[in-house]
Amino acid sequence: MGNPLGISSGDLHHSASHSTYLAPSLPSVAADASTLAASQPPHQQHRQSPSPNPNFHQNHHQQTKYLQPFVPAGDLPISPGPSTSTSTQLPQPQSQLHTQCQPLNIRTILNPPDLDLWRTRLFNIDEMIVLSEEQFLTYFPHIDNVYSHRSTQHYKRKPLVSHYWDCRLKGRPPGTPKSTDPNKKKRKRTARERDLCDVKIKITEYFPWSGHPGLQGQRFFTIQRVNGNGGNGKNDGVTGGHRHTLEESDRVKKNSVQRFLLKEARQERKKAVPKSYHTEATGLAAKTVADHSEDNDLKLFGSCFCPFVQRVWVALQFKGIPYQYIEVDPYKKPQSLLEVNPRGLVPALRHGDWSSHESTVLLEYLEDLNAGPPLLPPGDPKLRAHCRLWADYVNRHIVPTFYRVLQEQEQEKQISHAEELRDSFNTLVGAAHTEGPFFLGDKLSFVDVQVAPWIIRLRRVLKPYRGWPDPEAGSRWGAWVDAIENDPNVAATTSDDGLYLDSYERYAENRPNTSQLANAINSGRGLP
Repeated sequence: MGNPLGISSGDLHHSASHSTYLAPSLPSVAADASTLAASQPPHQQHRQSPSPNPNFHQNHHQQTKYLQPFVPAGDLPISPGPSTSTSTQLPQPQSQLHTQCQPLNIRTILNPPDLDLWRTRLFNIDEMIVLSEEQFLTYFPHIDNVYSHRSTQHYKRKPLVSHYWDCRLKGRPPGTPKSTDPNKKKRKRTARERDLCDVKIKITEYFPWSGHPGLQGQRFFTIQRVNGNGGNGKNDGVTGGHRHTLEESDRVKKNSVQRFLLKEARQERKKAVPKSYHTEATGLAAKTVADHSEDNDLKLFGSCFCPFVQRVWVALQFKGIPYQYIEVDPYKKPQSLLEVNPRGLVPALRHGDWSSHESTVLLEYLEDLNAGPPLLPPGDPKLRAHCRLWADYVNRHIVPTFYRVLQEQEQEKQISHAEELRDSFNTLVGAAHTEGPFFLGDKLSFVDVQVAPWIIRLRRVLKPYRGWPDPEAGSRWGAWVDAIENDPNVAATTSDDGLYLDSYERYAENRPNTSQLANAINSGRGLP
């Protein structure tokens, strides 16, 4: 669960797709057998490729011969290149010859025999390789991350179709213009240096026919490297293999099988994860809820794990103002809350026939009631302005950065955000009373209430999920943290540690639709 920060003080190009398979379904167009079927009678019809042999893996040792470099048989004039012969053309209707490979179930190709050998051979492609349909559908999804499809060559009168692929590290200029739709989710893109590799390959798909003795009349594929040999018809290739390792290709992009497994794992995790937030306070906070459950003219709508609610809750406890606490499930907003705040956000306050929301606004309102001890120093406009200034600093810098640390999934960015949060706390400490332990001295005040919920969540949330360090013993920061943790008003509104650990798991995994706040942080906006 922890991810210590160490902080100290293919794009597969398909003609069609299938929802339950990963195998690339390359199109097949053929209307001529001049290069593959010299001995086939002109009237003979092509046959559909049979379904994959269910005993493929048991008989795999008999099929590995197709991994060997291709050498045409003496009586079988197979040529991967174009042919000028027209003596054996088969003018069959094109519509009869558009078929697809029958893909294997993805679960049968997760760990096929000799996978490392096949990946190495399909990466290097030193000589032409011939693969049966099952072999291609089984092994190519494990290597398709290396290559990126560029074009497809159809032949009107040949029983084959050729697909040209570049090494993905060749790169390509941007093609599709950026969308101007503000509601469209933007993909995270990382610019990569172009022309890091020159390898090009050609995958030729041969249509099945009964006169092929070597592959029992089934569809098959040949793969060859064409950079540097004019195979692409341009004579502009650079000879030689990849200028990088297979491991580098794997680092740049995951192959289809890996992407399938990750997607399946996410779906299973989503199904298995129970509701990971609480709708009832625990510990001392539960006792406070029970003590304030009776009807009252002043009602606080809150959620037990919400730090913004805790601000107002602490202030009510500190001032000793009578109130009713109404627990709200933030994902099932009651009508009574929507009447107070149409956005359905907590905290929200109803006082008689008046209502309002936003934690800082509500804190100011409680101050203006002049009930109980003040949080803003009375009779000192300059010091009151000083407190408001630093309360605003908490909202602008500390709160959003806290969530950036928690929601970020990349460790390097987590560390960067954590350093920013540490610096923000140091700046706040620098503006506080030199001896403290609170912001203005020895008593809880406005800025303490503003920042207290996030100080409480450093140990309970950021430490287990992101490795946030404990304060240094004897430091001014350590004294402030201890004072907040031990304040009776803060303690009375704080639940047991497990509630926060469970409730903030959604943020730590950055699950979709966790909250409006989480969405705002992800999009780079301010607090909602």
